Amino acid sequence: MKFVIECFGCRSNQAEVQEWIIELEKRGYELTTSAAEATFGILNTCSVTEKAEKDVLRFIGRTYRHTGVKWLIAGCAVSRERAGMEQKYRDYFFFDNREKQRLVETICELFPADNRLIYHSAFRSRVFLKVQDGCNFRCSYCIVPSLRGKARSLEKKEVLAKVRRYAGLGYRETVLTGINLSSYGYDLFPRQTLLELVGEMQHVRGLEIIRLSSLDPRFIRYHFIKELSAMPKVADSFHFSFQSGSDAVIRRMNRGSKGAEYLKILAHFREYFPEANLGADFIVGFPGESEKEFRETVAFLQEAPLNYLHVFPFSPRPGTKAAALETLPPQVVRARAAELKELGSRMKLAYRDHCRGKTFSGILIEENPNYALVVTRNFLSVRVPPVRGYKKRKLLVRVESVVNENLCEGKIA
Repeated sequence: MKFVIECFGCRSNQAEVQEWIIELEKRGYELTTSAAEATFGILNTCSVTEKAEKDVLRFIGRTYRHTGVKWLIAGCAVSRERAGMEQKYRDYFFFDNREKQRLVETICELFPADNRLIYHSAFRSRVFLKVQDGCNFRCSYCIVPSLRGKARSLEKKEVLAKVRRYAGLGYRETVLTGINLSSYGYDLFPRQTLLELVGEMQHVRGLEIIRLSSLDPRFIRYHFIKELSAMPKVADSFHFSFQSGSDAVIRRMNRGSKGAEYLKILAHFREYFPEANLGADFIVGFPGESEKEFRETVAFLQEAPLNYLHVFPFSPRPGTKAAALETLPPQVVRARAAELKELGSRMKLAYRDHCRGKTFSGILIEENPNYALVVTRNFLSVRVPPVRGYKKRKLLVRVESVVNENLCEGKIA
């Protein structure tokens, strides 16, 4: 029996999707990319911004009109819009974030597998693993805590069991994800830490690269960076949730940090990971953001040793403190977002140009008759001539040229 799957939103959503795929394939279901071949579909949804939510609702409406597939729809958009969805799409099945854990069992009840063959979908070398969910902070713009609840961590022994299983399936890179990954283990008893978890993952046979998703600066201390640098499997790429470079805006966001603290964190990472690819999230057009405050963010970025940016125009979400504040004119928000995105593009190109002529370890993520694609430890996508025999193996690749801000060309070293 075949199924199709779609995903919107964050890496935690991607991690959930990958786990569902692996569990369903183990039980005899086969993944397909064609809805025409599928008996049922799974959709993991996002509601972190108004645009993300609209994209989800548009997708559901389109599939409802044009396919006969029975969809199981899960995630944040369901937690927000369930009543309306259930009334409009009566033959679909809905799971809010609390109910996701029973999605696979529900599928087995609704659509019993017609054979017990074990499938494993097209070769993958990287897997996302969600080890933490929810958040105890109340940033003034963020709806996620009300949709996903308080911070909850997966016990270390459960994480390690999954990592070993994925390594046994051939996944050479594990990307640890969470709604607030940095808070991993703070809710467990006895308390555990992200640093301890990564340290134990170093000993998993077959695992080559451990990559961390977005890190909250409120949890980062000097010893964390120093000890992380002594772990050889940790990837040389780090992403941070900064959101602004203006202290006044950060304060109104209820983030409890300052730009000077961000710069100190980045300096320590650059000290211990000199070749690392460093990036961060930034929100532009937050309510009340003056031209002076925006220029403070630009000045921060011009000083910070960052290599790329994820820029988000402010999106008011009902139920958050910031949603009650007066928004800036849309044209101002668009202009500021465009300026930061242009700055981010220059950062990416400069970093890739800096990497030309250098050799990095990485893993093969795509191969076809015309080329192969490698993702390096420092998160460069490098196109190389077609190769054979490198699946599920770590390799070395030399960067020879920069195609654009997202792609380099090179060769196997």
